[in-house]
Amino acid sequence: MQSIPRRPALFDTMTELPRAGLEATRLALSLPSLYRGMPRGDGHPVLVLPAYGTGDLGLWPLRRFLEGLGYVALESALGTNLDRGELRIRRVEDAARFRRVQSERVVRRAREICEQTGEKPSLVGWSMGGLFAFDAARLAPDAVRRAVTLGSPFGDPRGTSMWDVMRRISGSRVPPEEQDFETWLRPVASDDASPAAPVTILYSERDGIVGEDAARIDEKAARSAATHDLLGVRYERIASSHLGFAVNREAYRAIAWALAAEPRPEPAASPASPRDPGPERDD
Repeated sequence: MQSIPRRPALFDTMTELPRAGLEATRLALSLPSLYRGMPRGDGHPVLVLPAYGTGDLGLWPLRRFLEGLGYVALESALGTNLDRGELRIRRVEDAARFRRVQSERVVRRAREICEQTGEKPSLVGWSMGGLFAFDAARLAPDAVRRAVTLGSPFGDPRGTSMWDVMRRISGSRVPPEEQDFETWLRPVASDDASPAAPVTILYSERDGIVGEDAARIDEKAARSAATHDLLGVRYERIASSHLGFAVNREAYRAIAWALAAEPRPEPAASPASPRDPGPERDD
């Protein structure tokens, strides 16, 4: 029997909004020095993908930041990123189908950008938008340069604080034991088994929506198919609320380094104090 990941702490869930507001304020106050020490962009396009139930407007600050770095930041054209009609989510299999449909839309958008600009775009996705970015990087490495995900629910959705809420909103009456969670947990792969584009997964232990375990790929499920390798996946933990990923200066720095495909420099060692003579020398 598969274990259910631990949900976020109740305190972190209840303080999501005020913490996100504080993160937005800190970002605004740090604008004059925000770009200091960050790698500059090379001008390639970056497609920015919103969270479930949100639109491109909520990621306007992130797009402006990317443009300031020197990238061409593009809207997703996914609308409000909601399930409707035949894609209505009643059970986890429906959620997996919605994810696949949206990911394929992102692939088509990436191919359009390739044709228009002659360059493969990078993808940056927040929450469920990060799942679309991750899937597109695996489905179409010929059209995606790399992907960065922000607090995305890769793991068992029961490990999120929204699981019960979403069941009530959708009117789902399907018991969890009758749902196939493996359809959600297994990463997709391209039909020709091409190596996936590299992916950086940003997650936070203080995320009040997506628990730390749910923010990581289920490696057991990934190993269930030989083509589902995770060699190009890198994790980075930052301090952020879930809502704050879109306006968090630490997340912005991590995104800048991930898009530049450069290792982040180690913090400089502080100089020895007068009481610290430093390493001994051989005279």
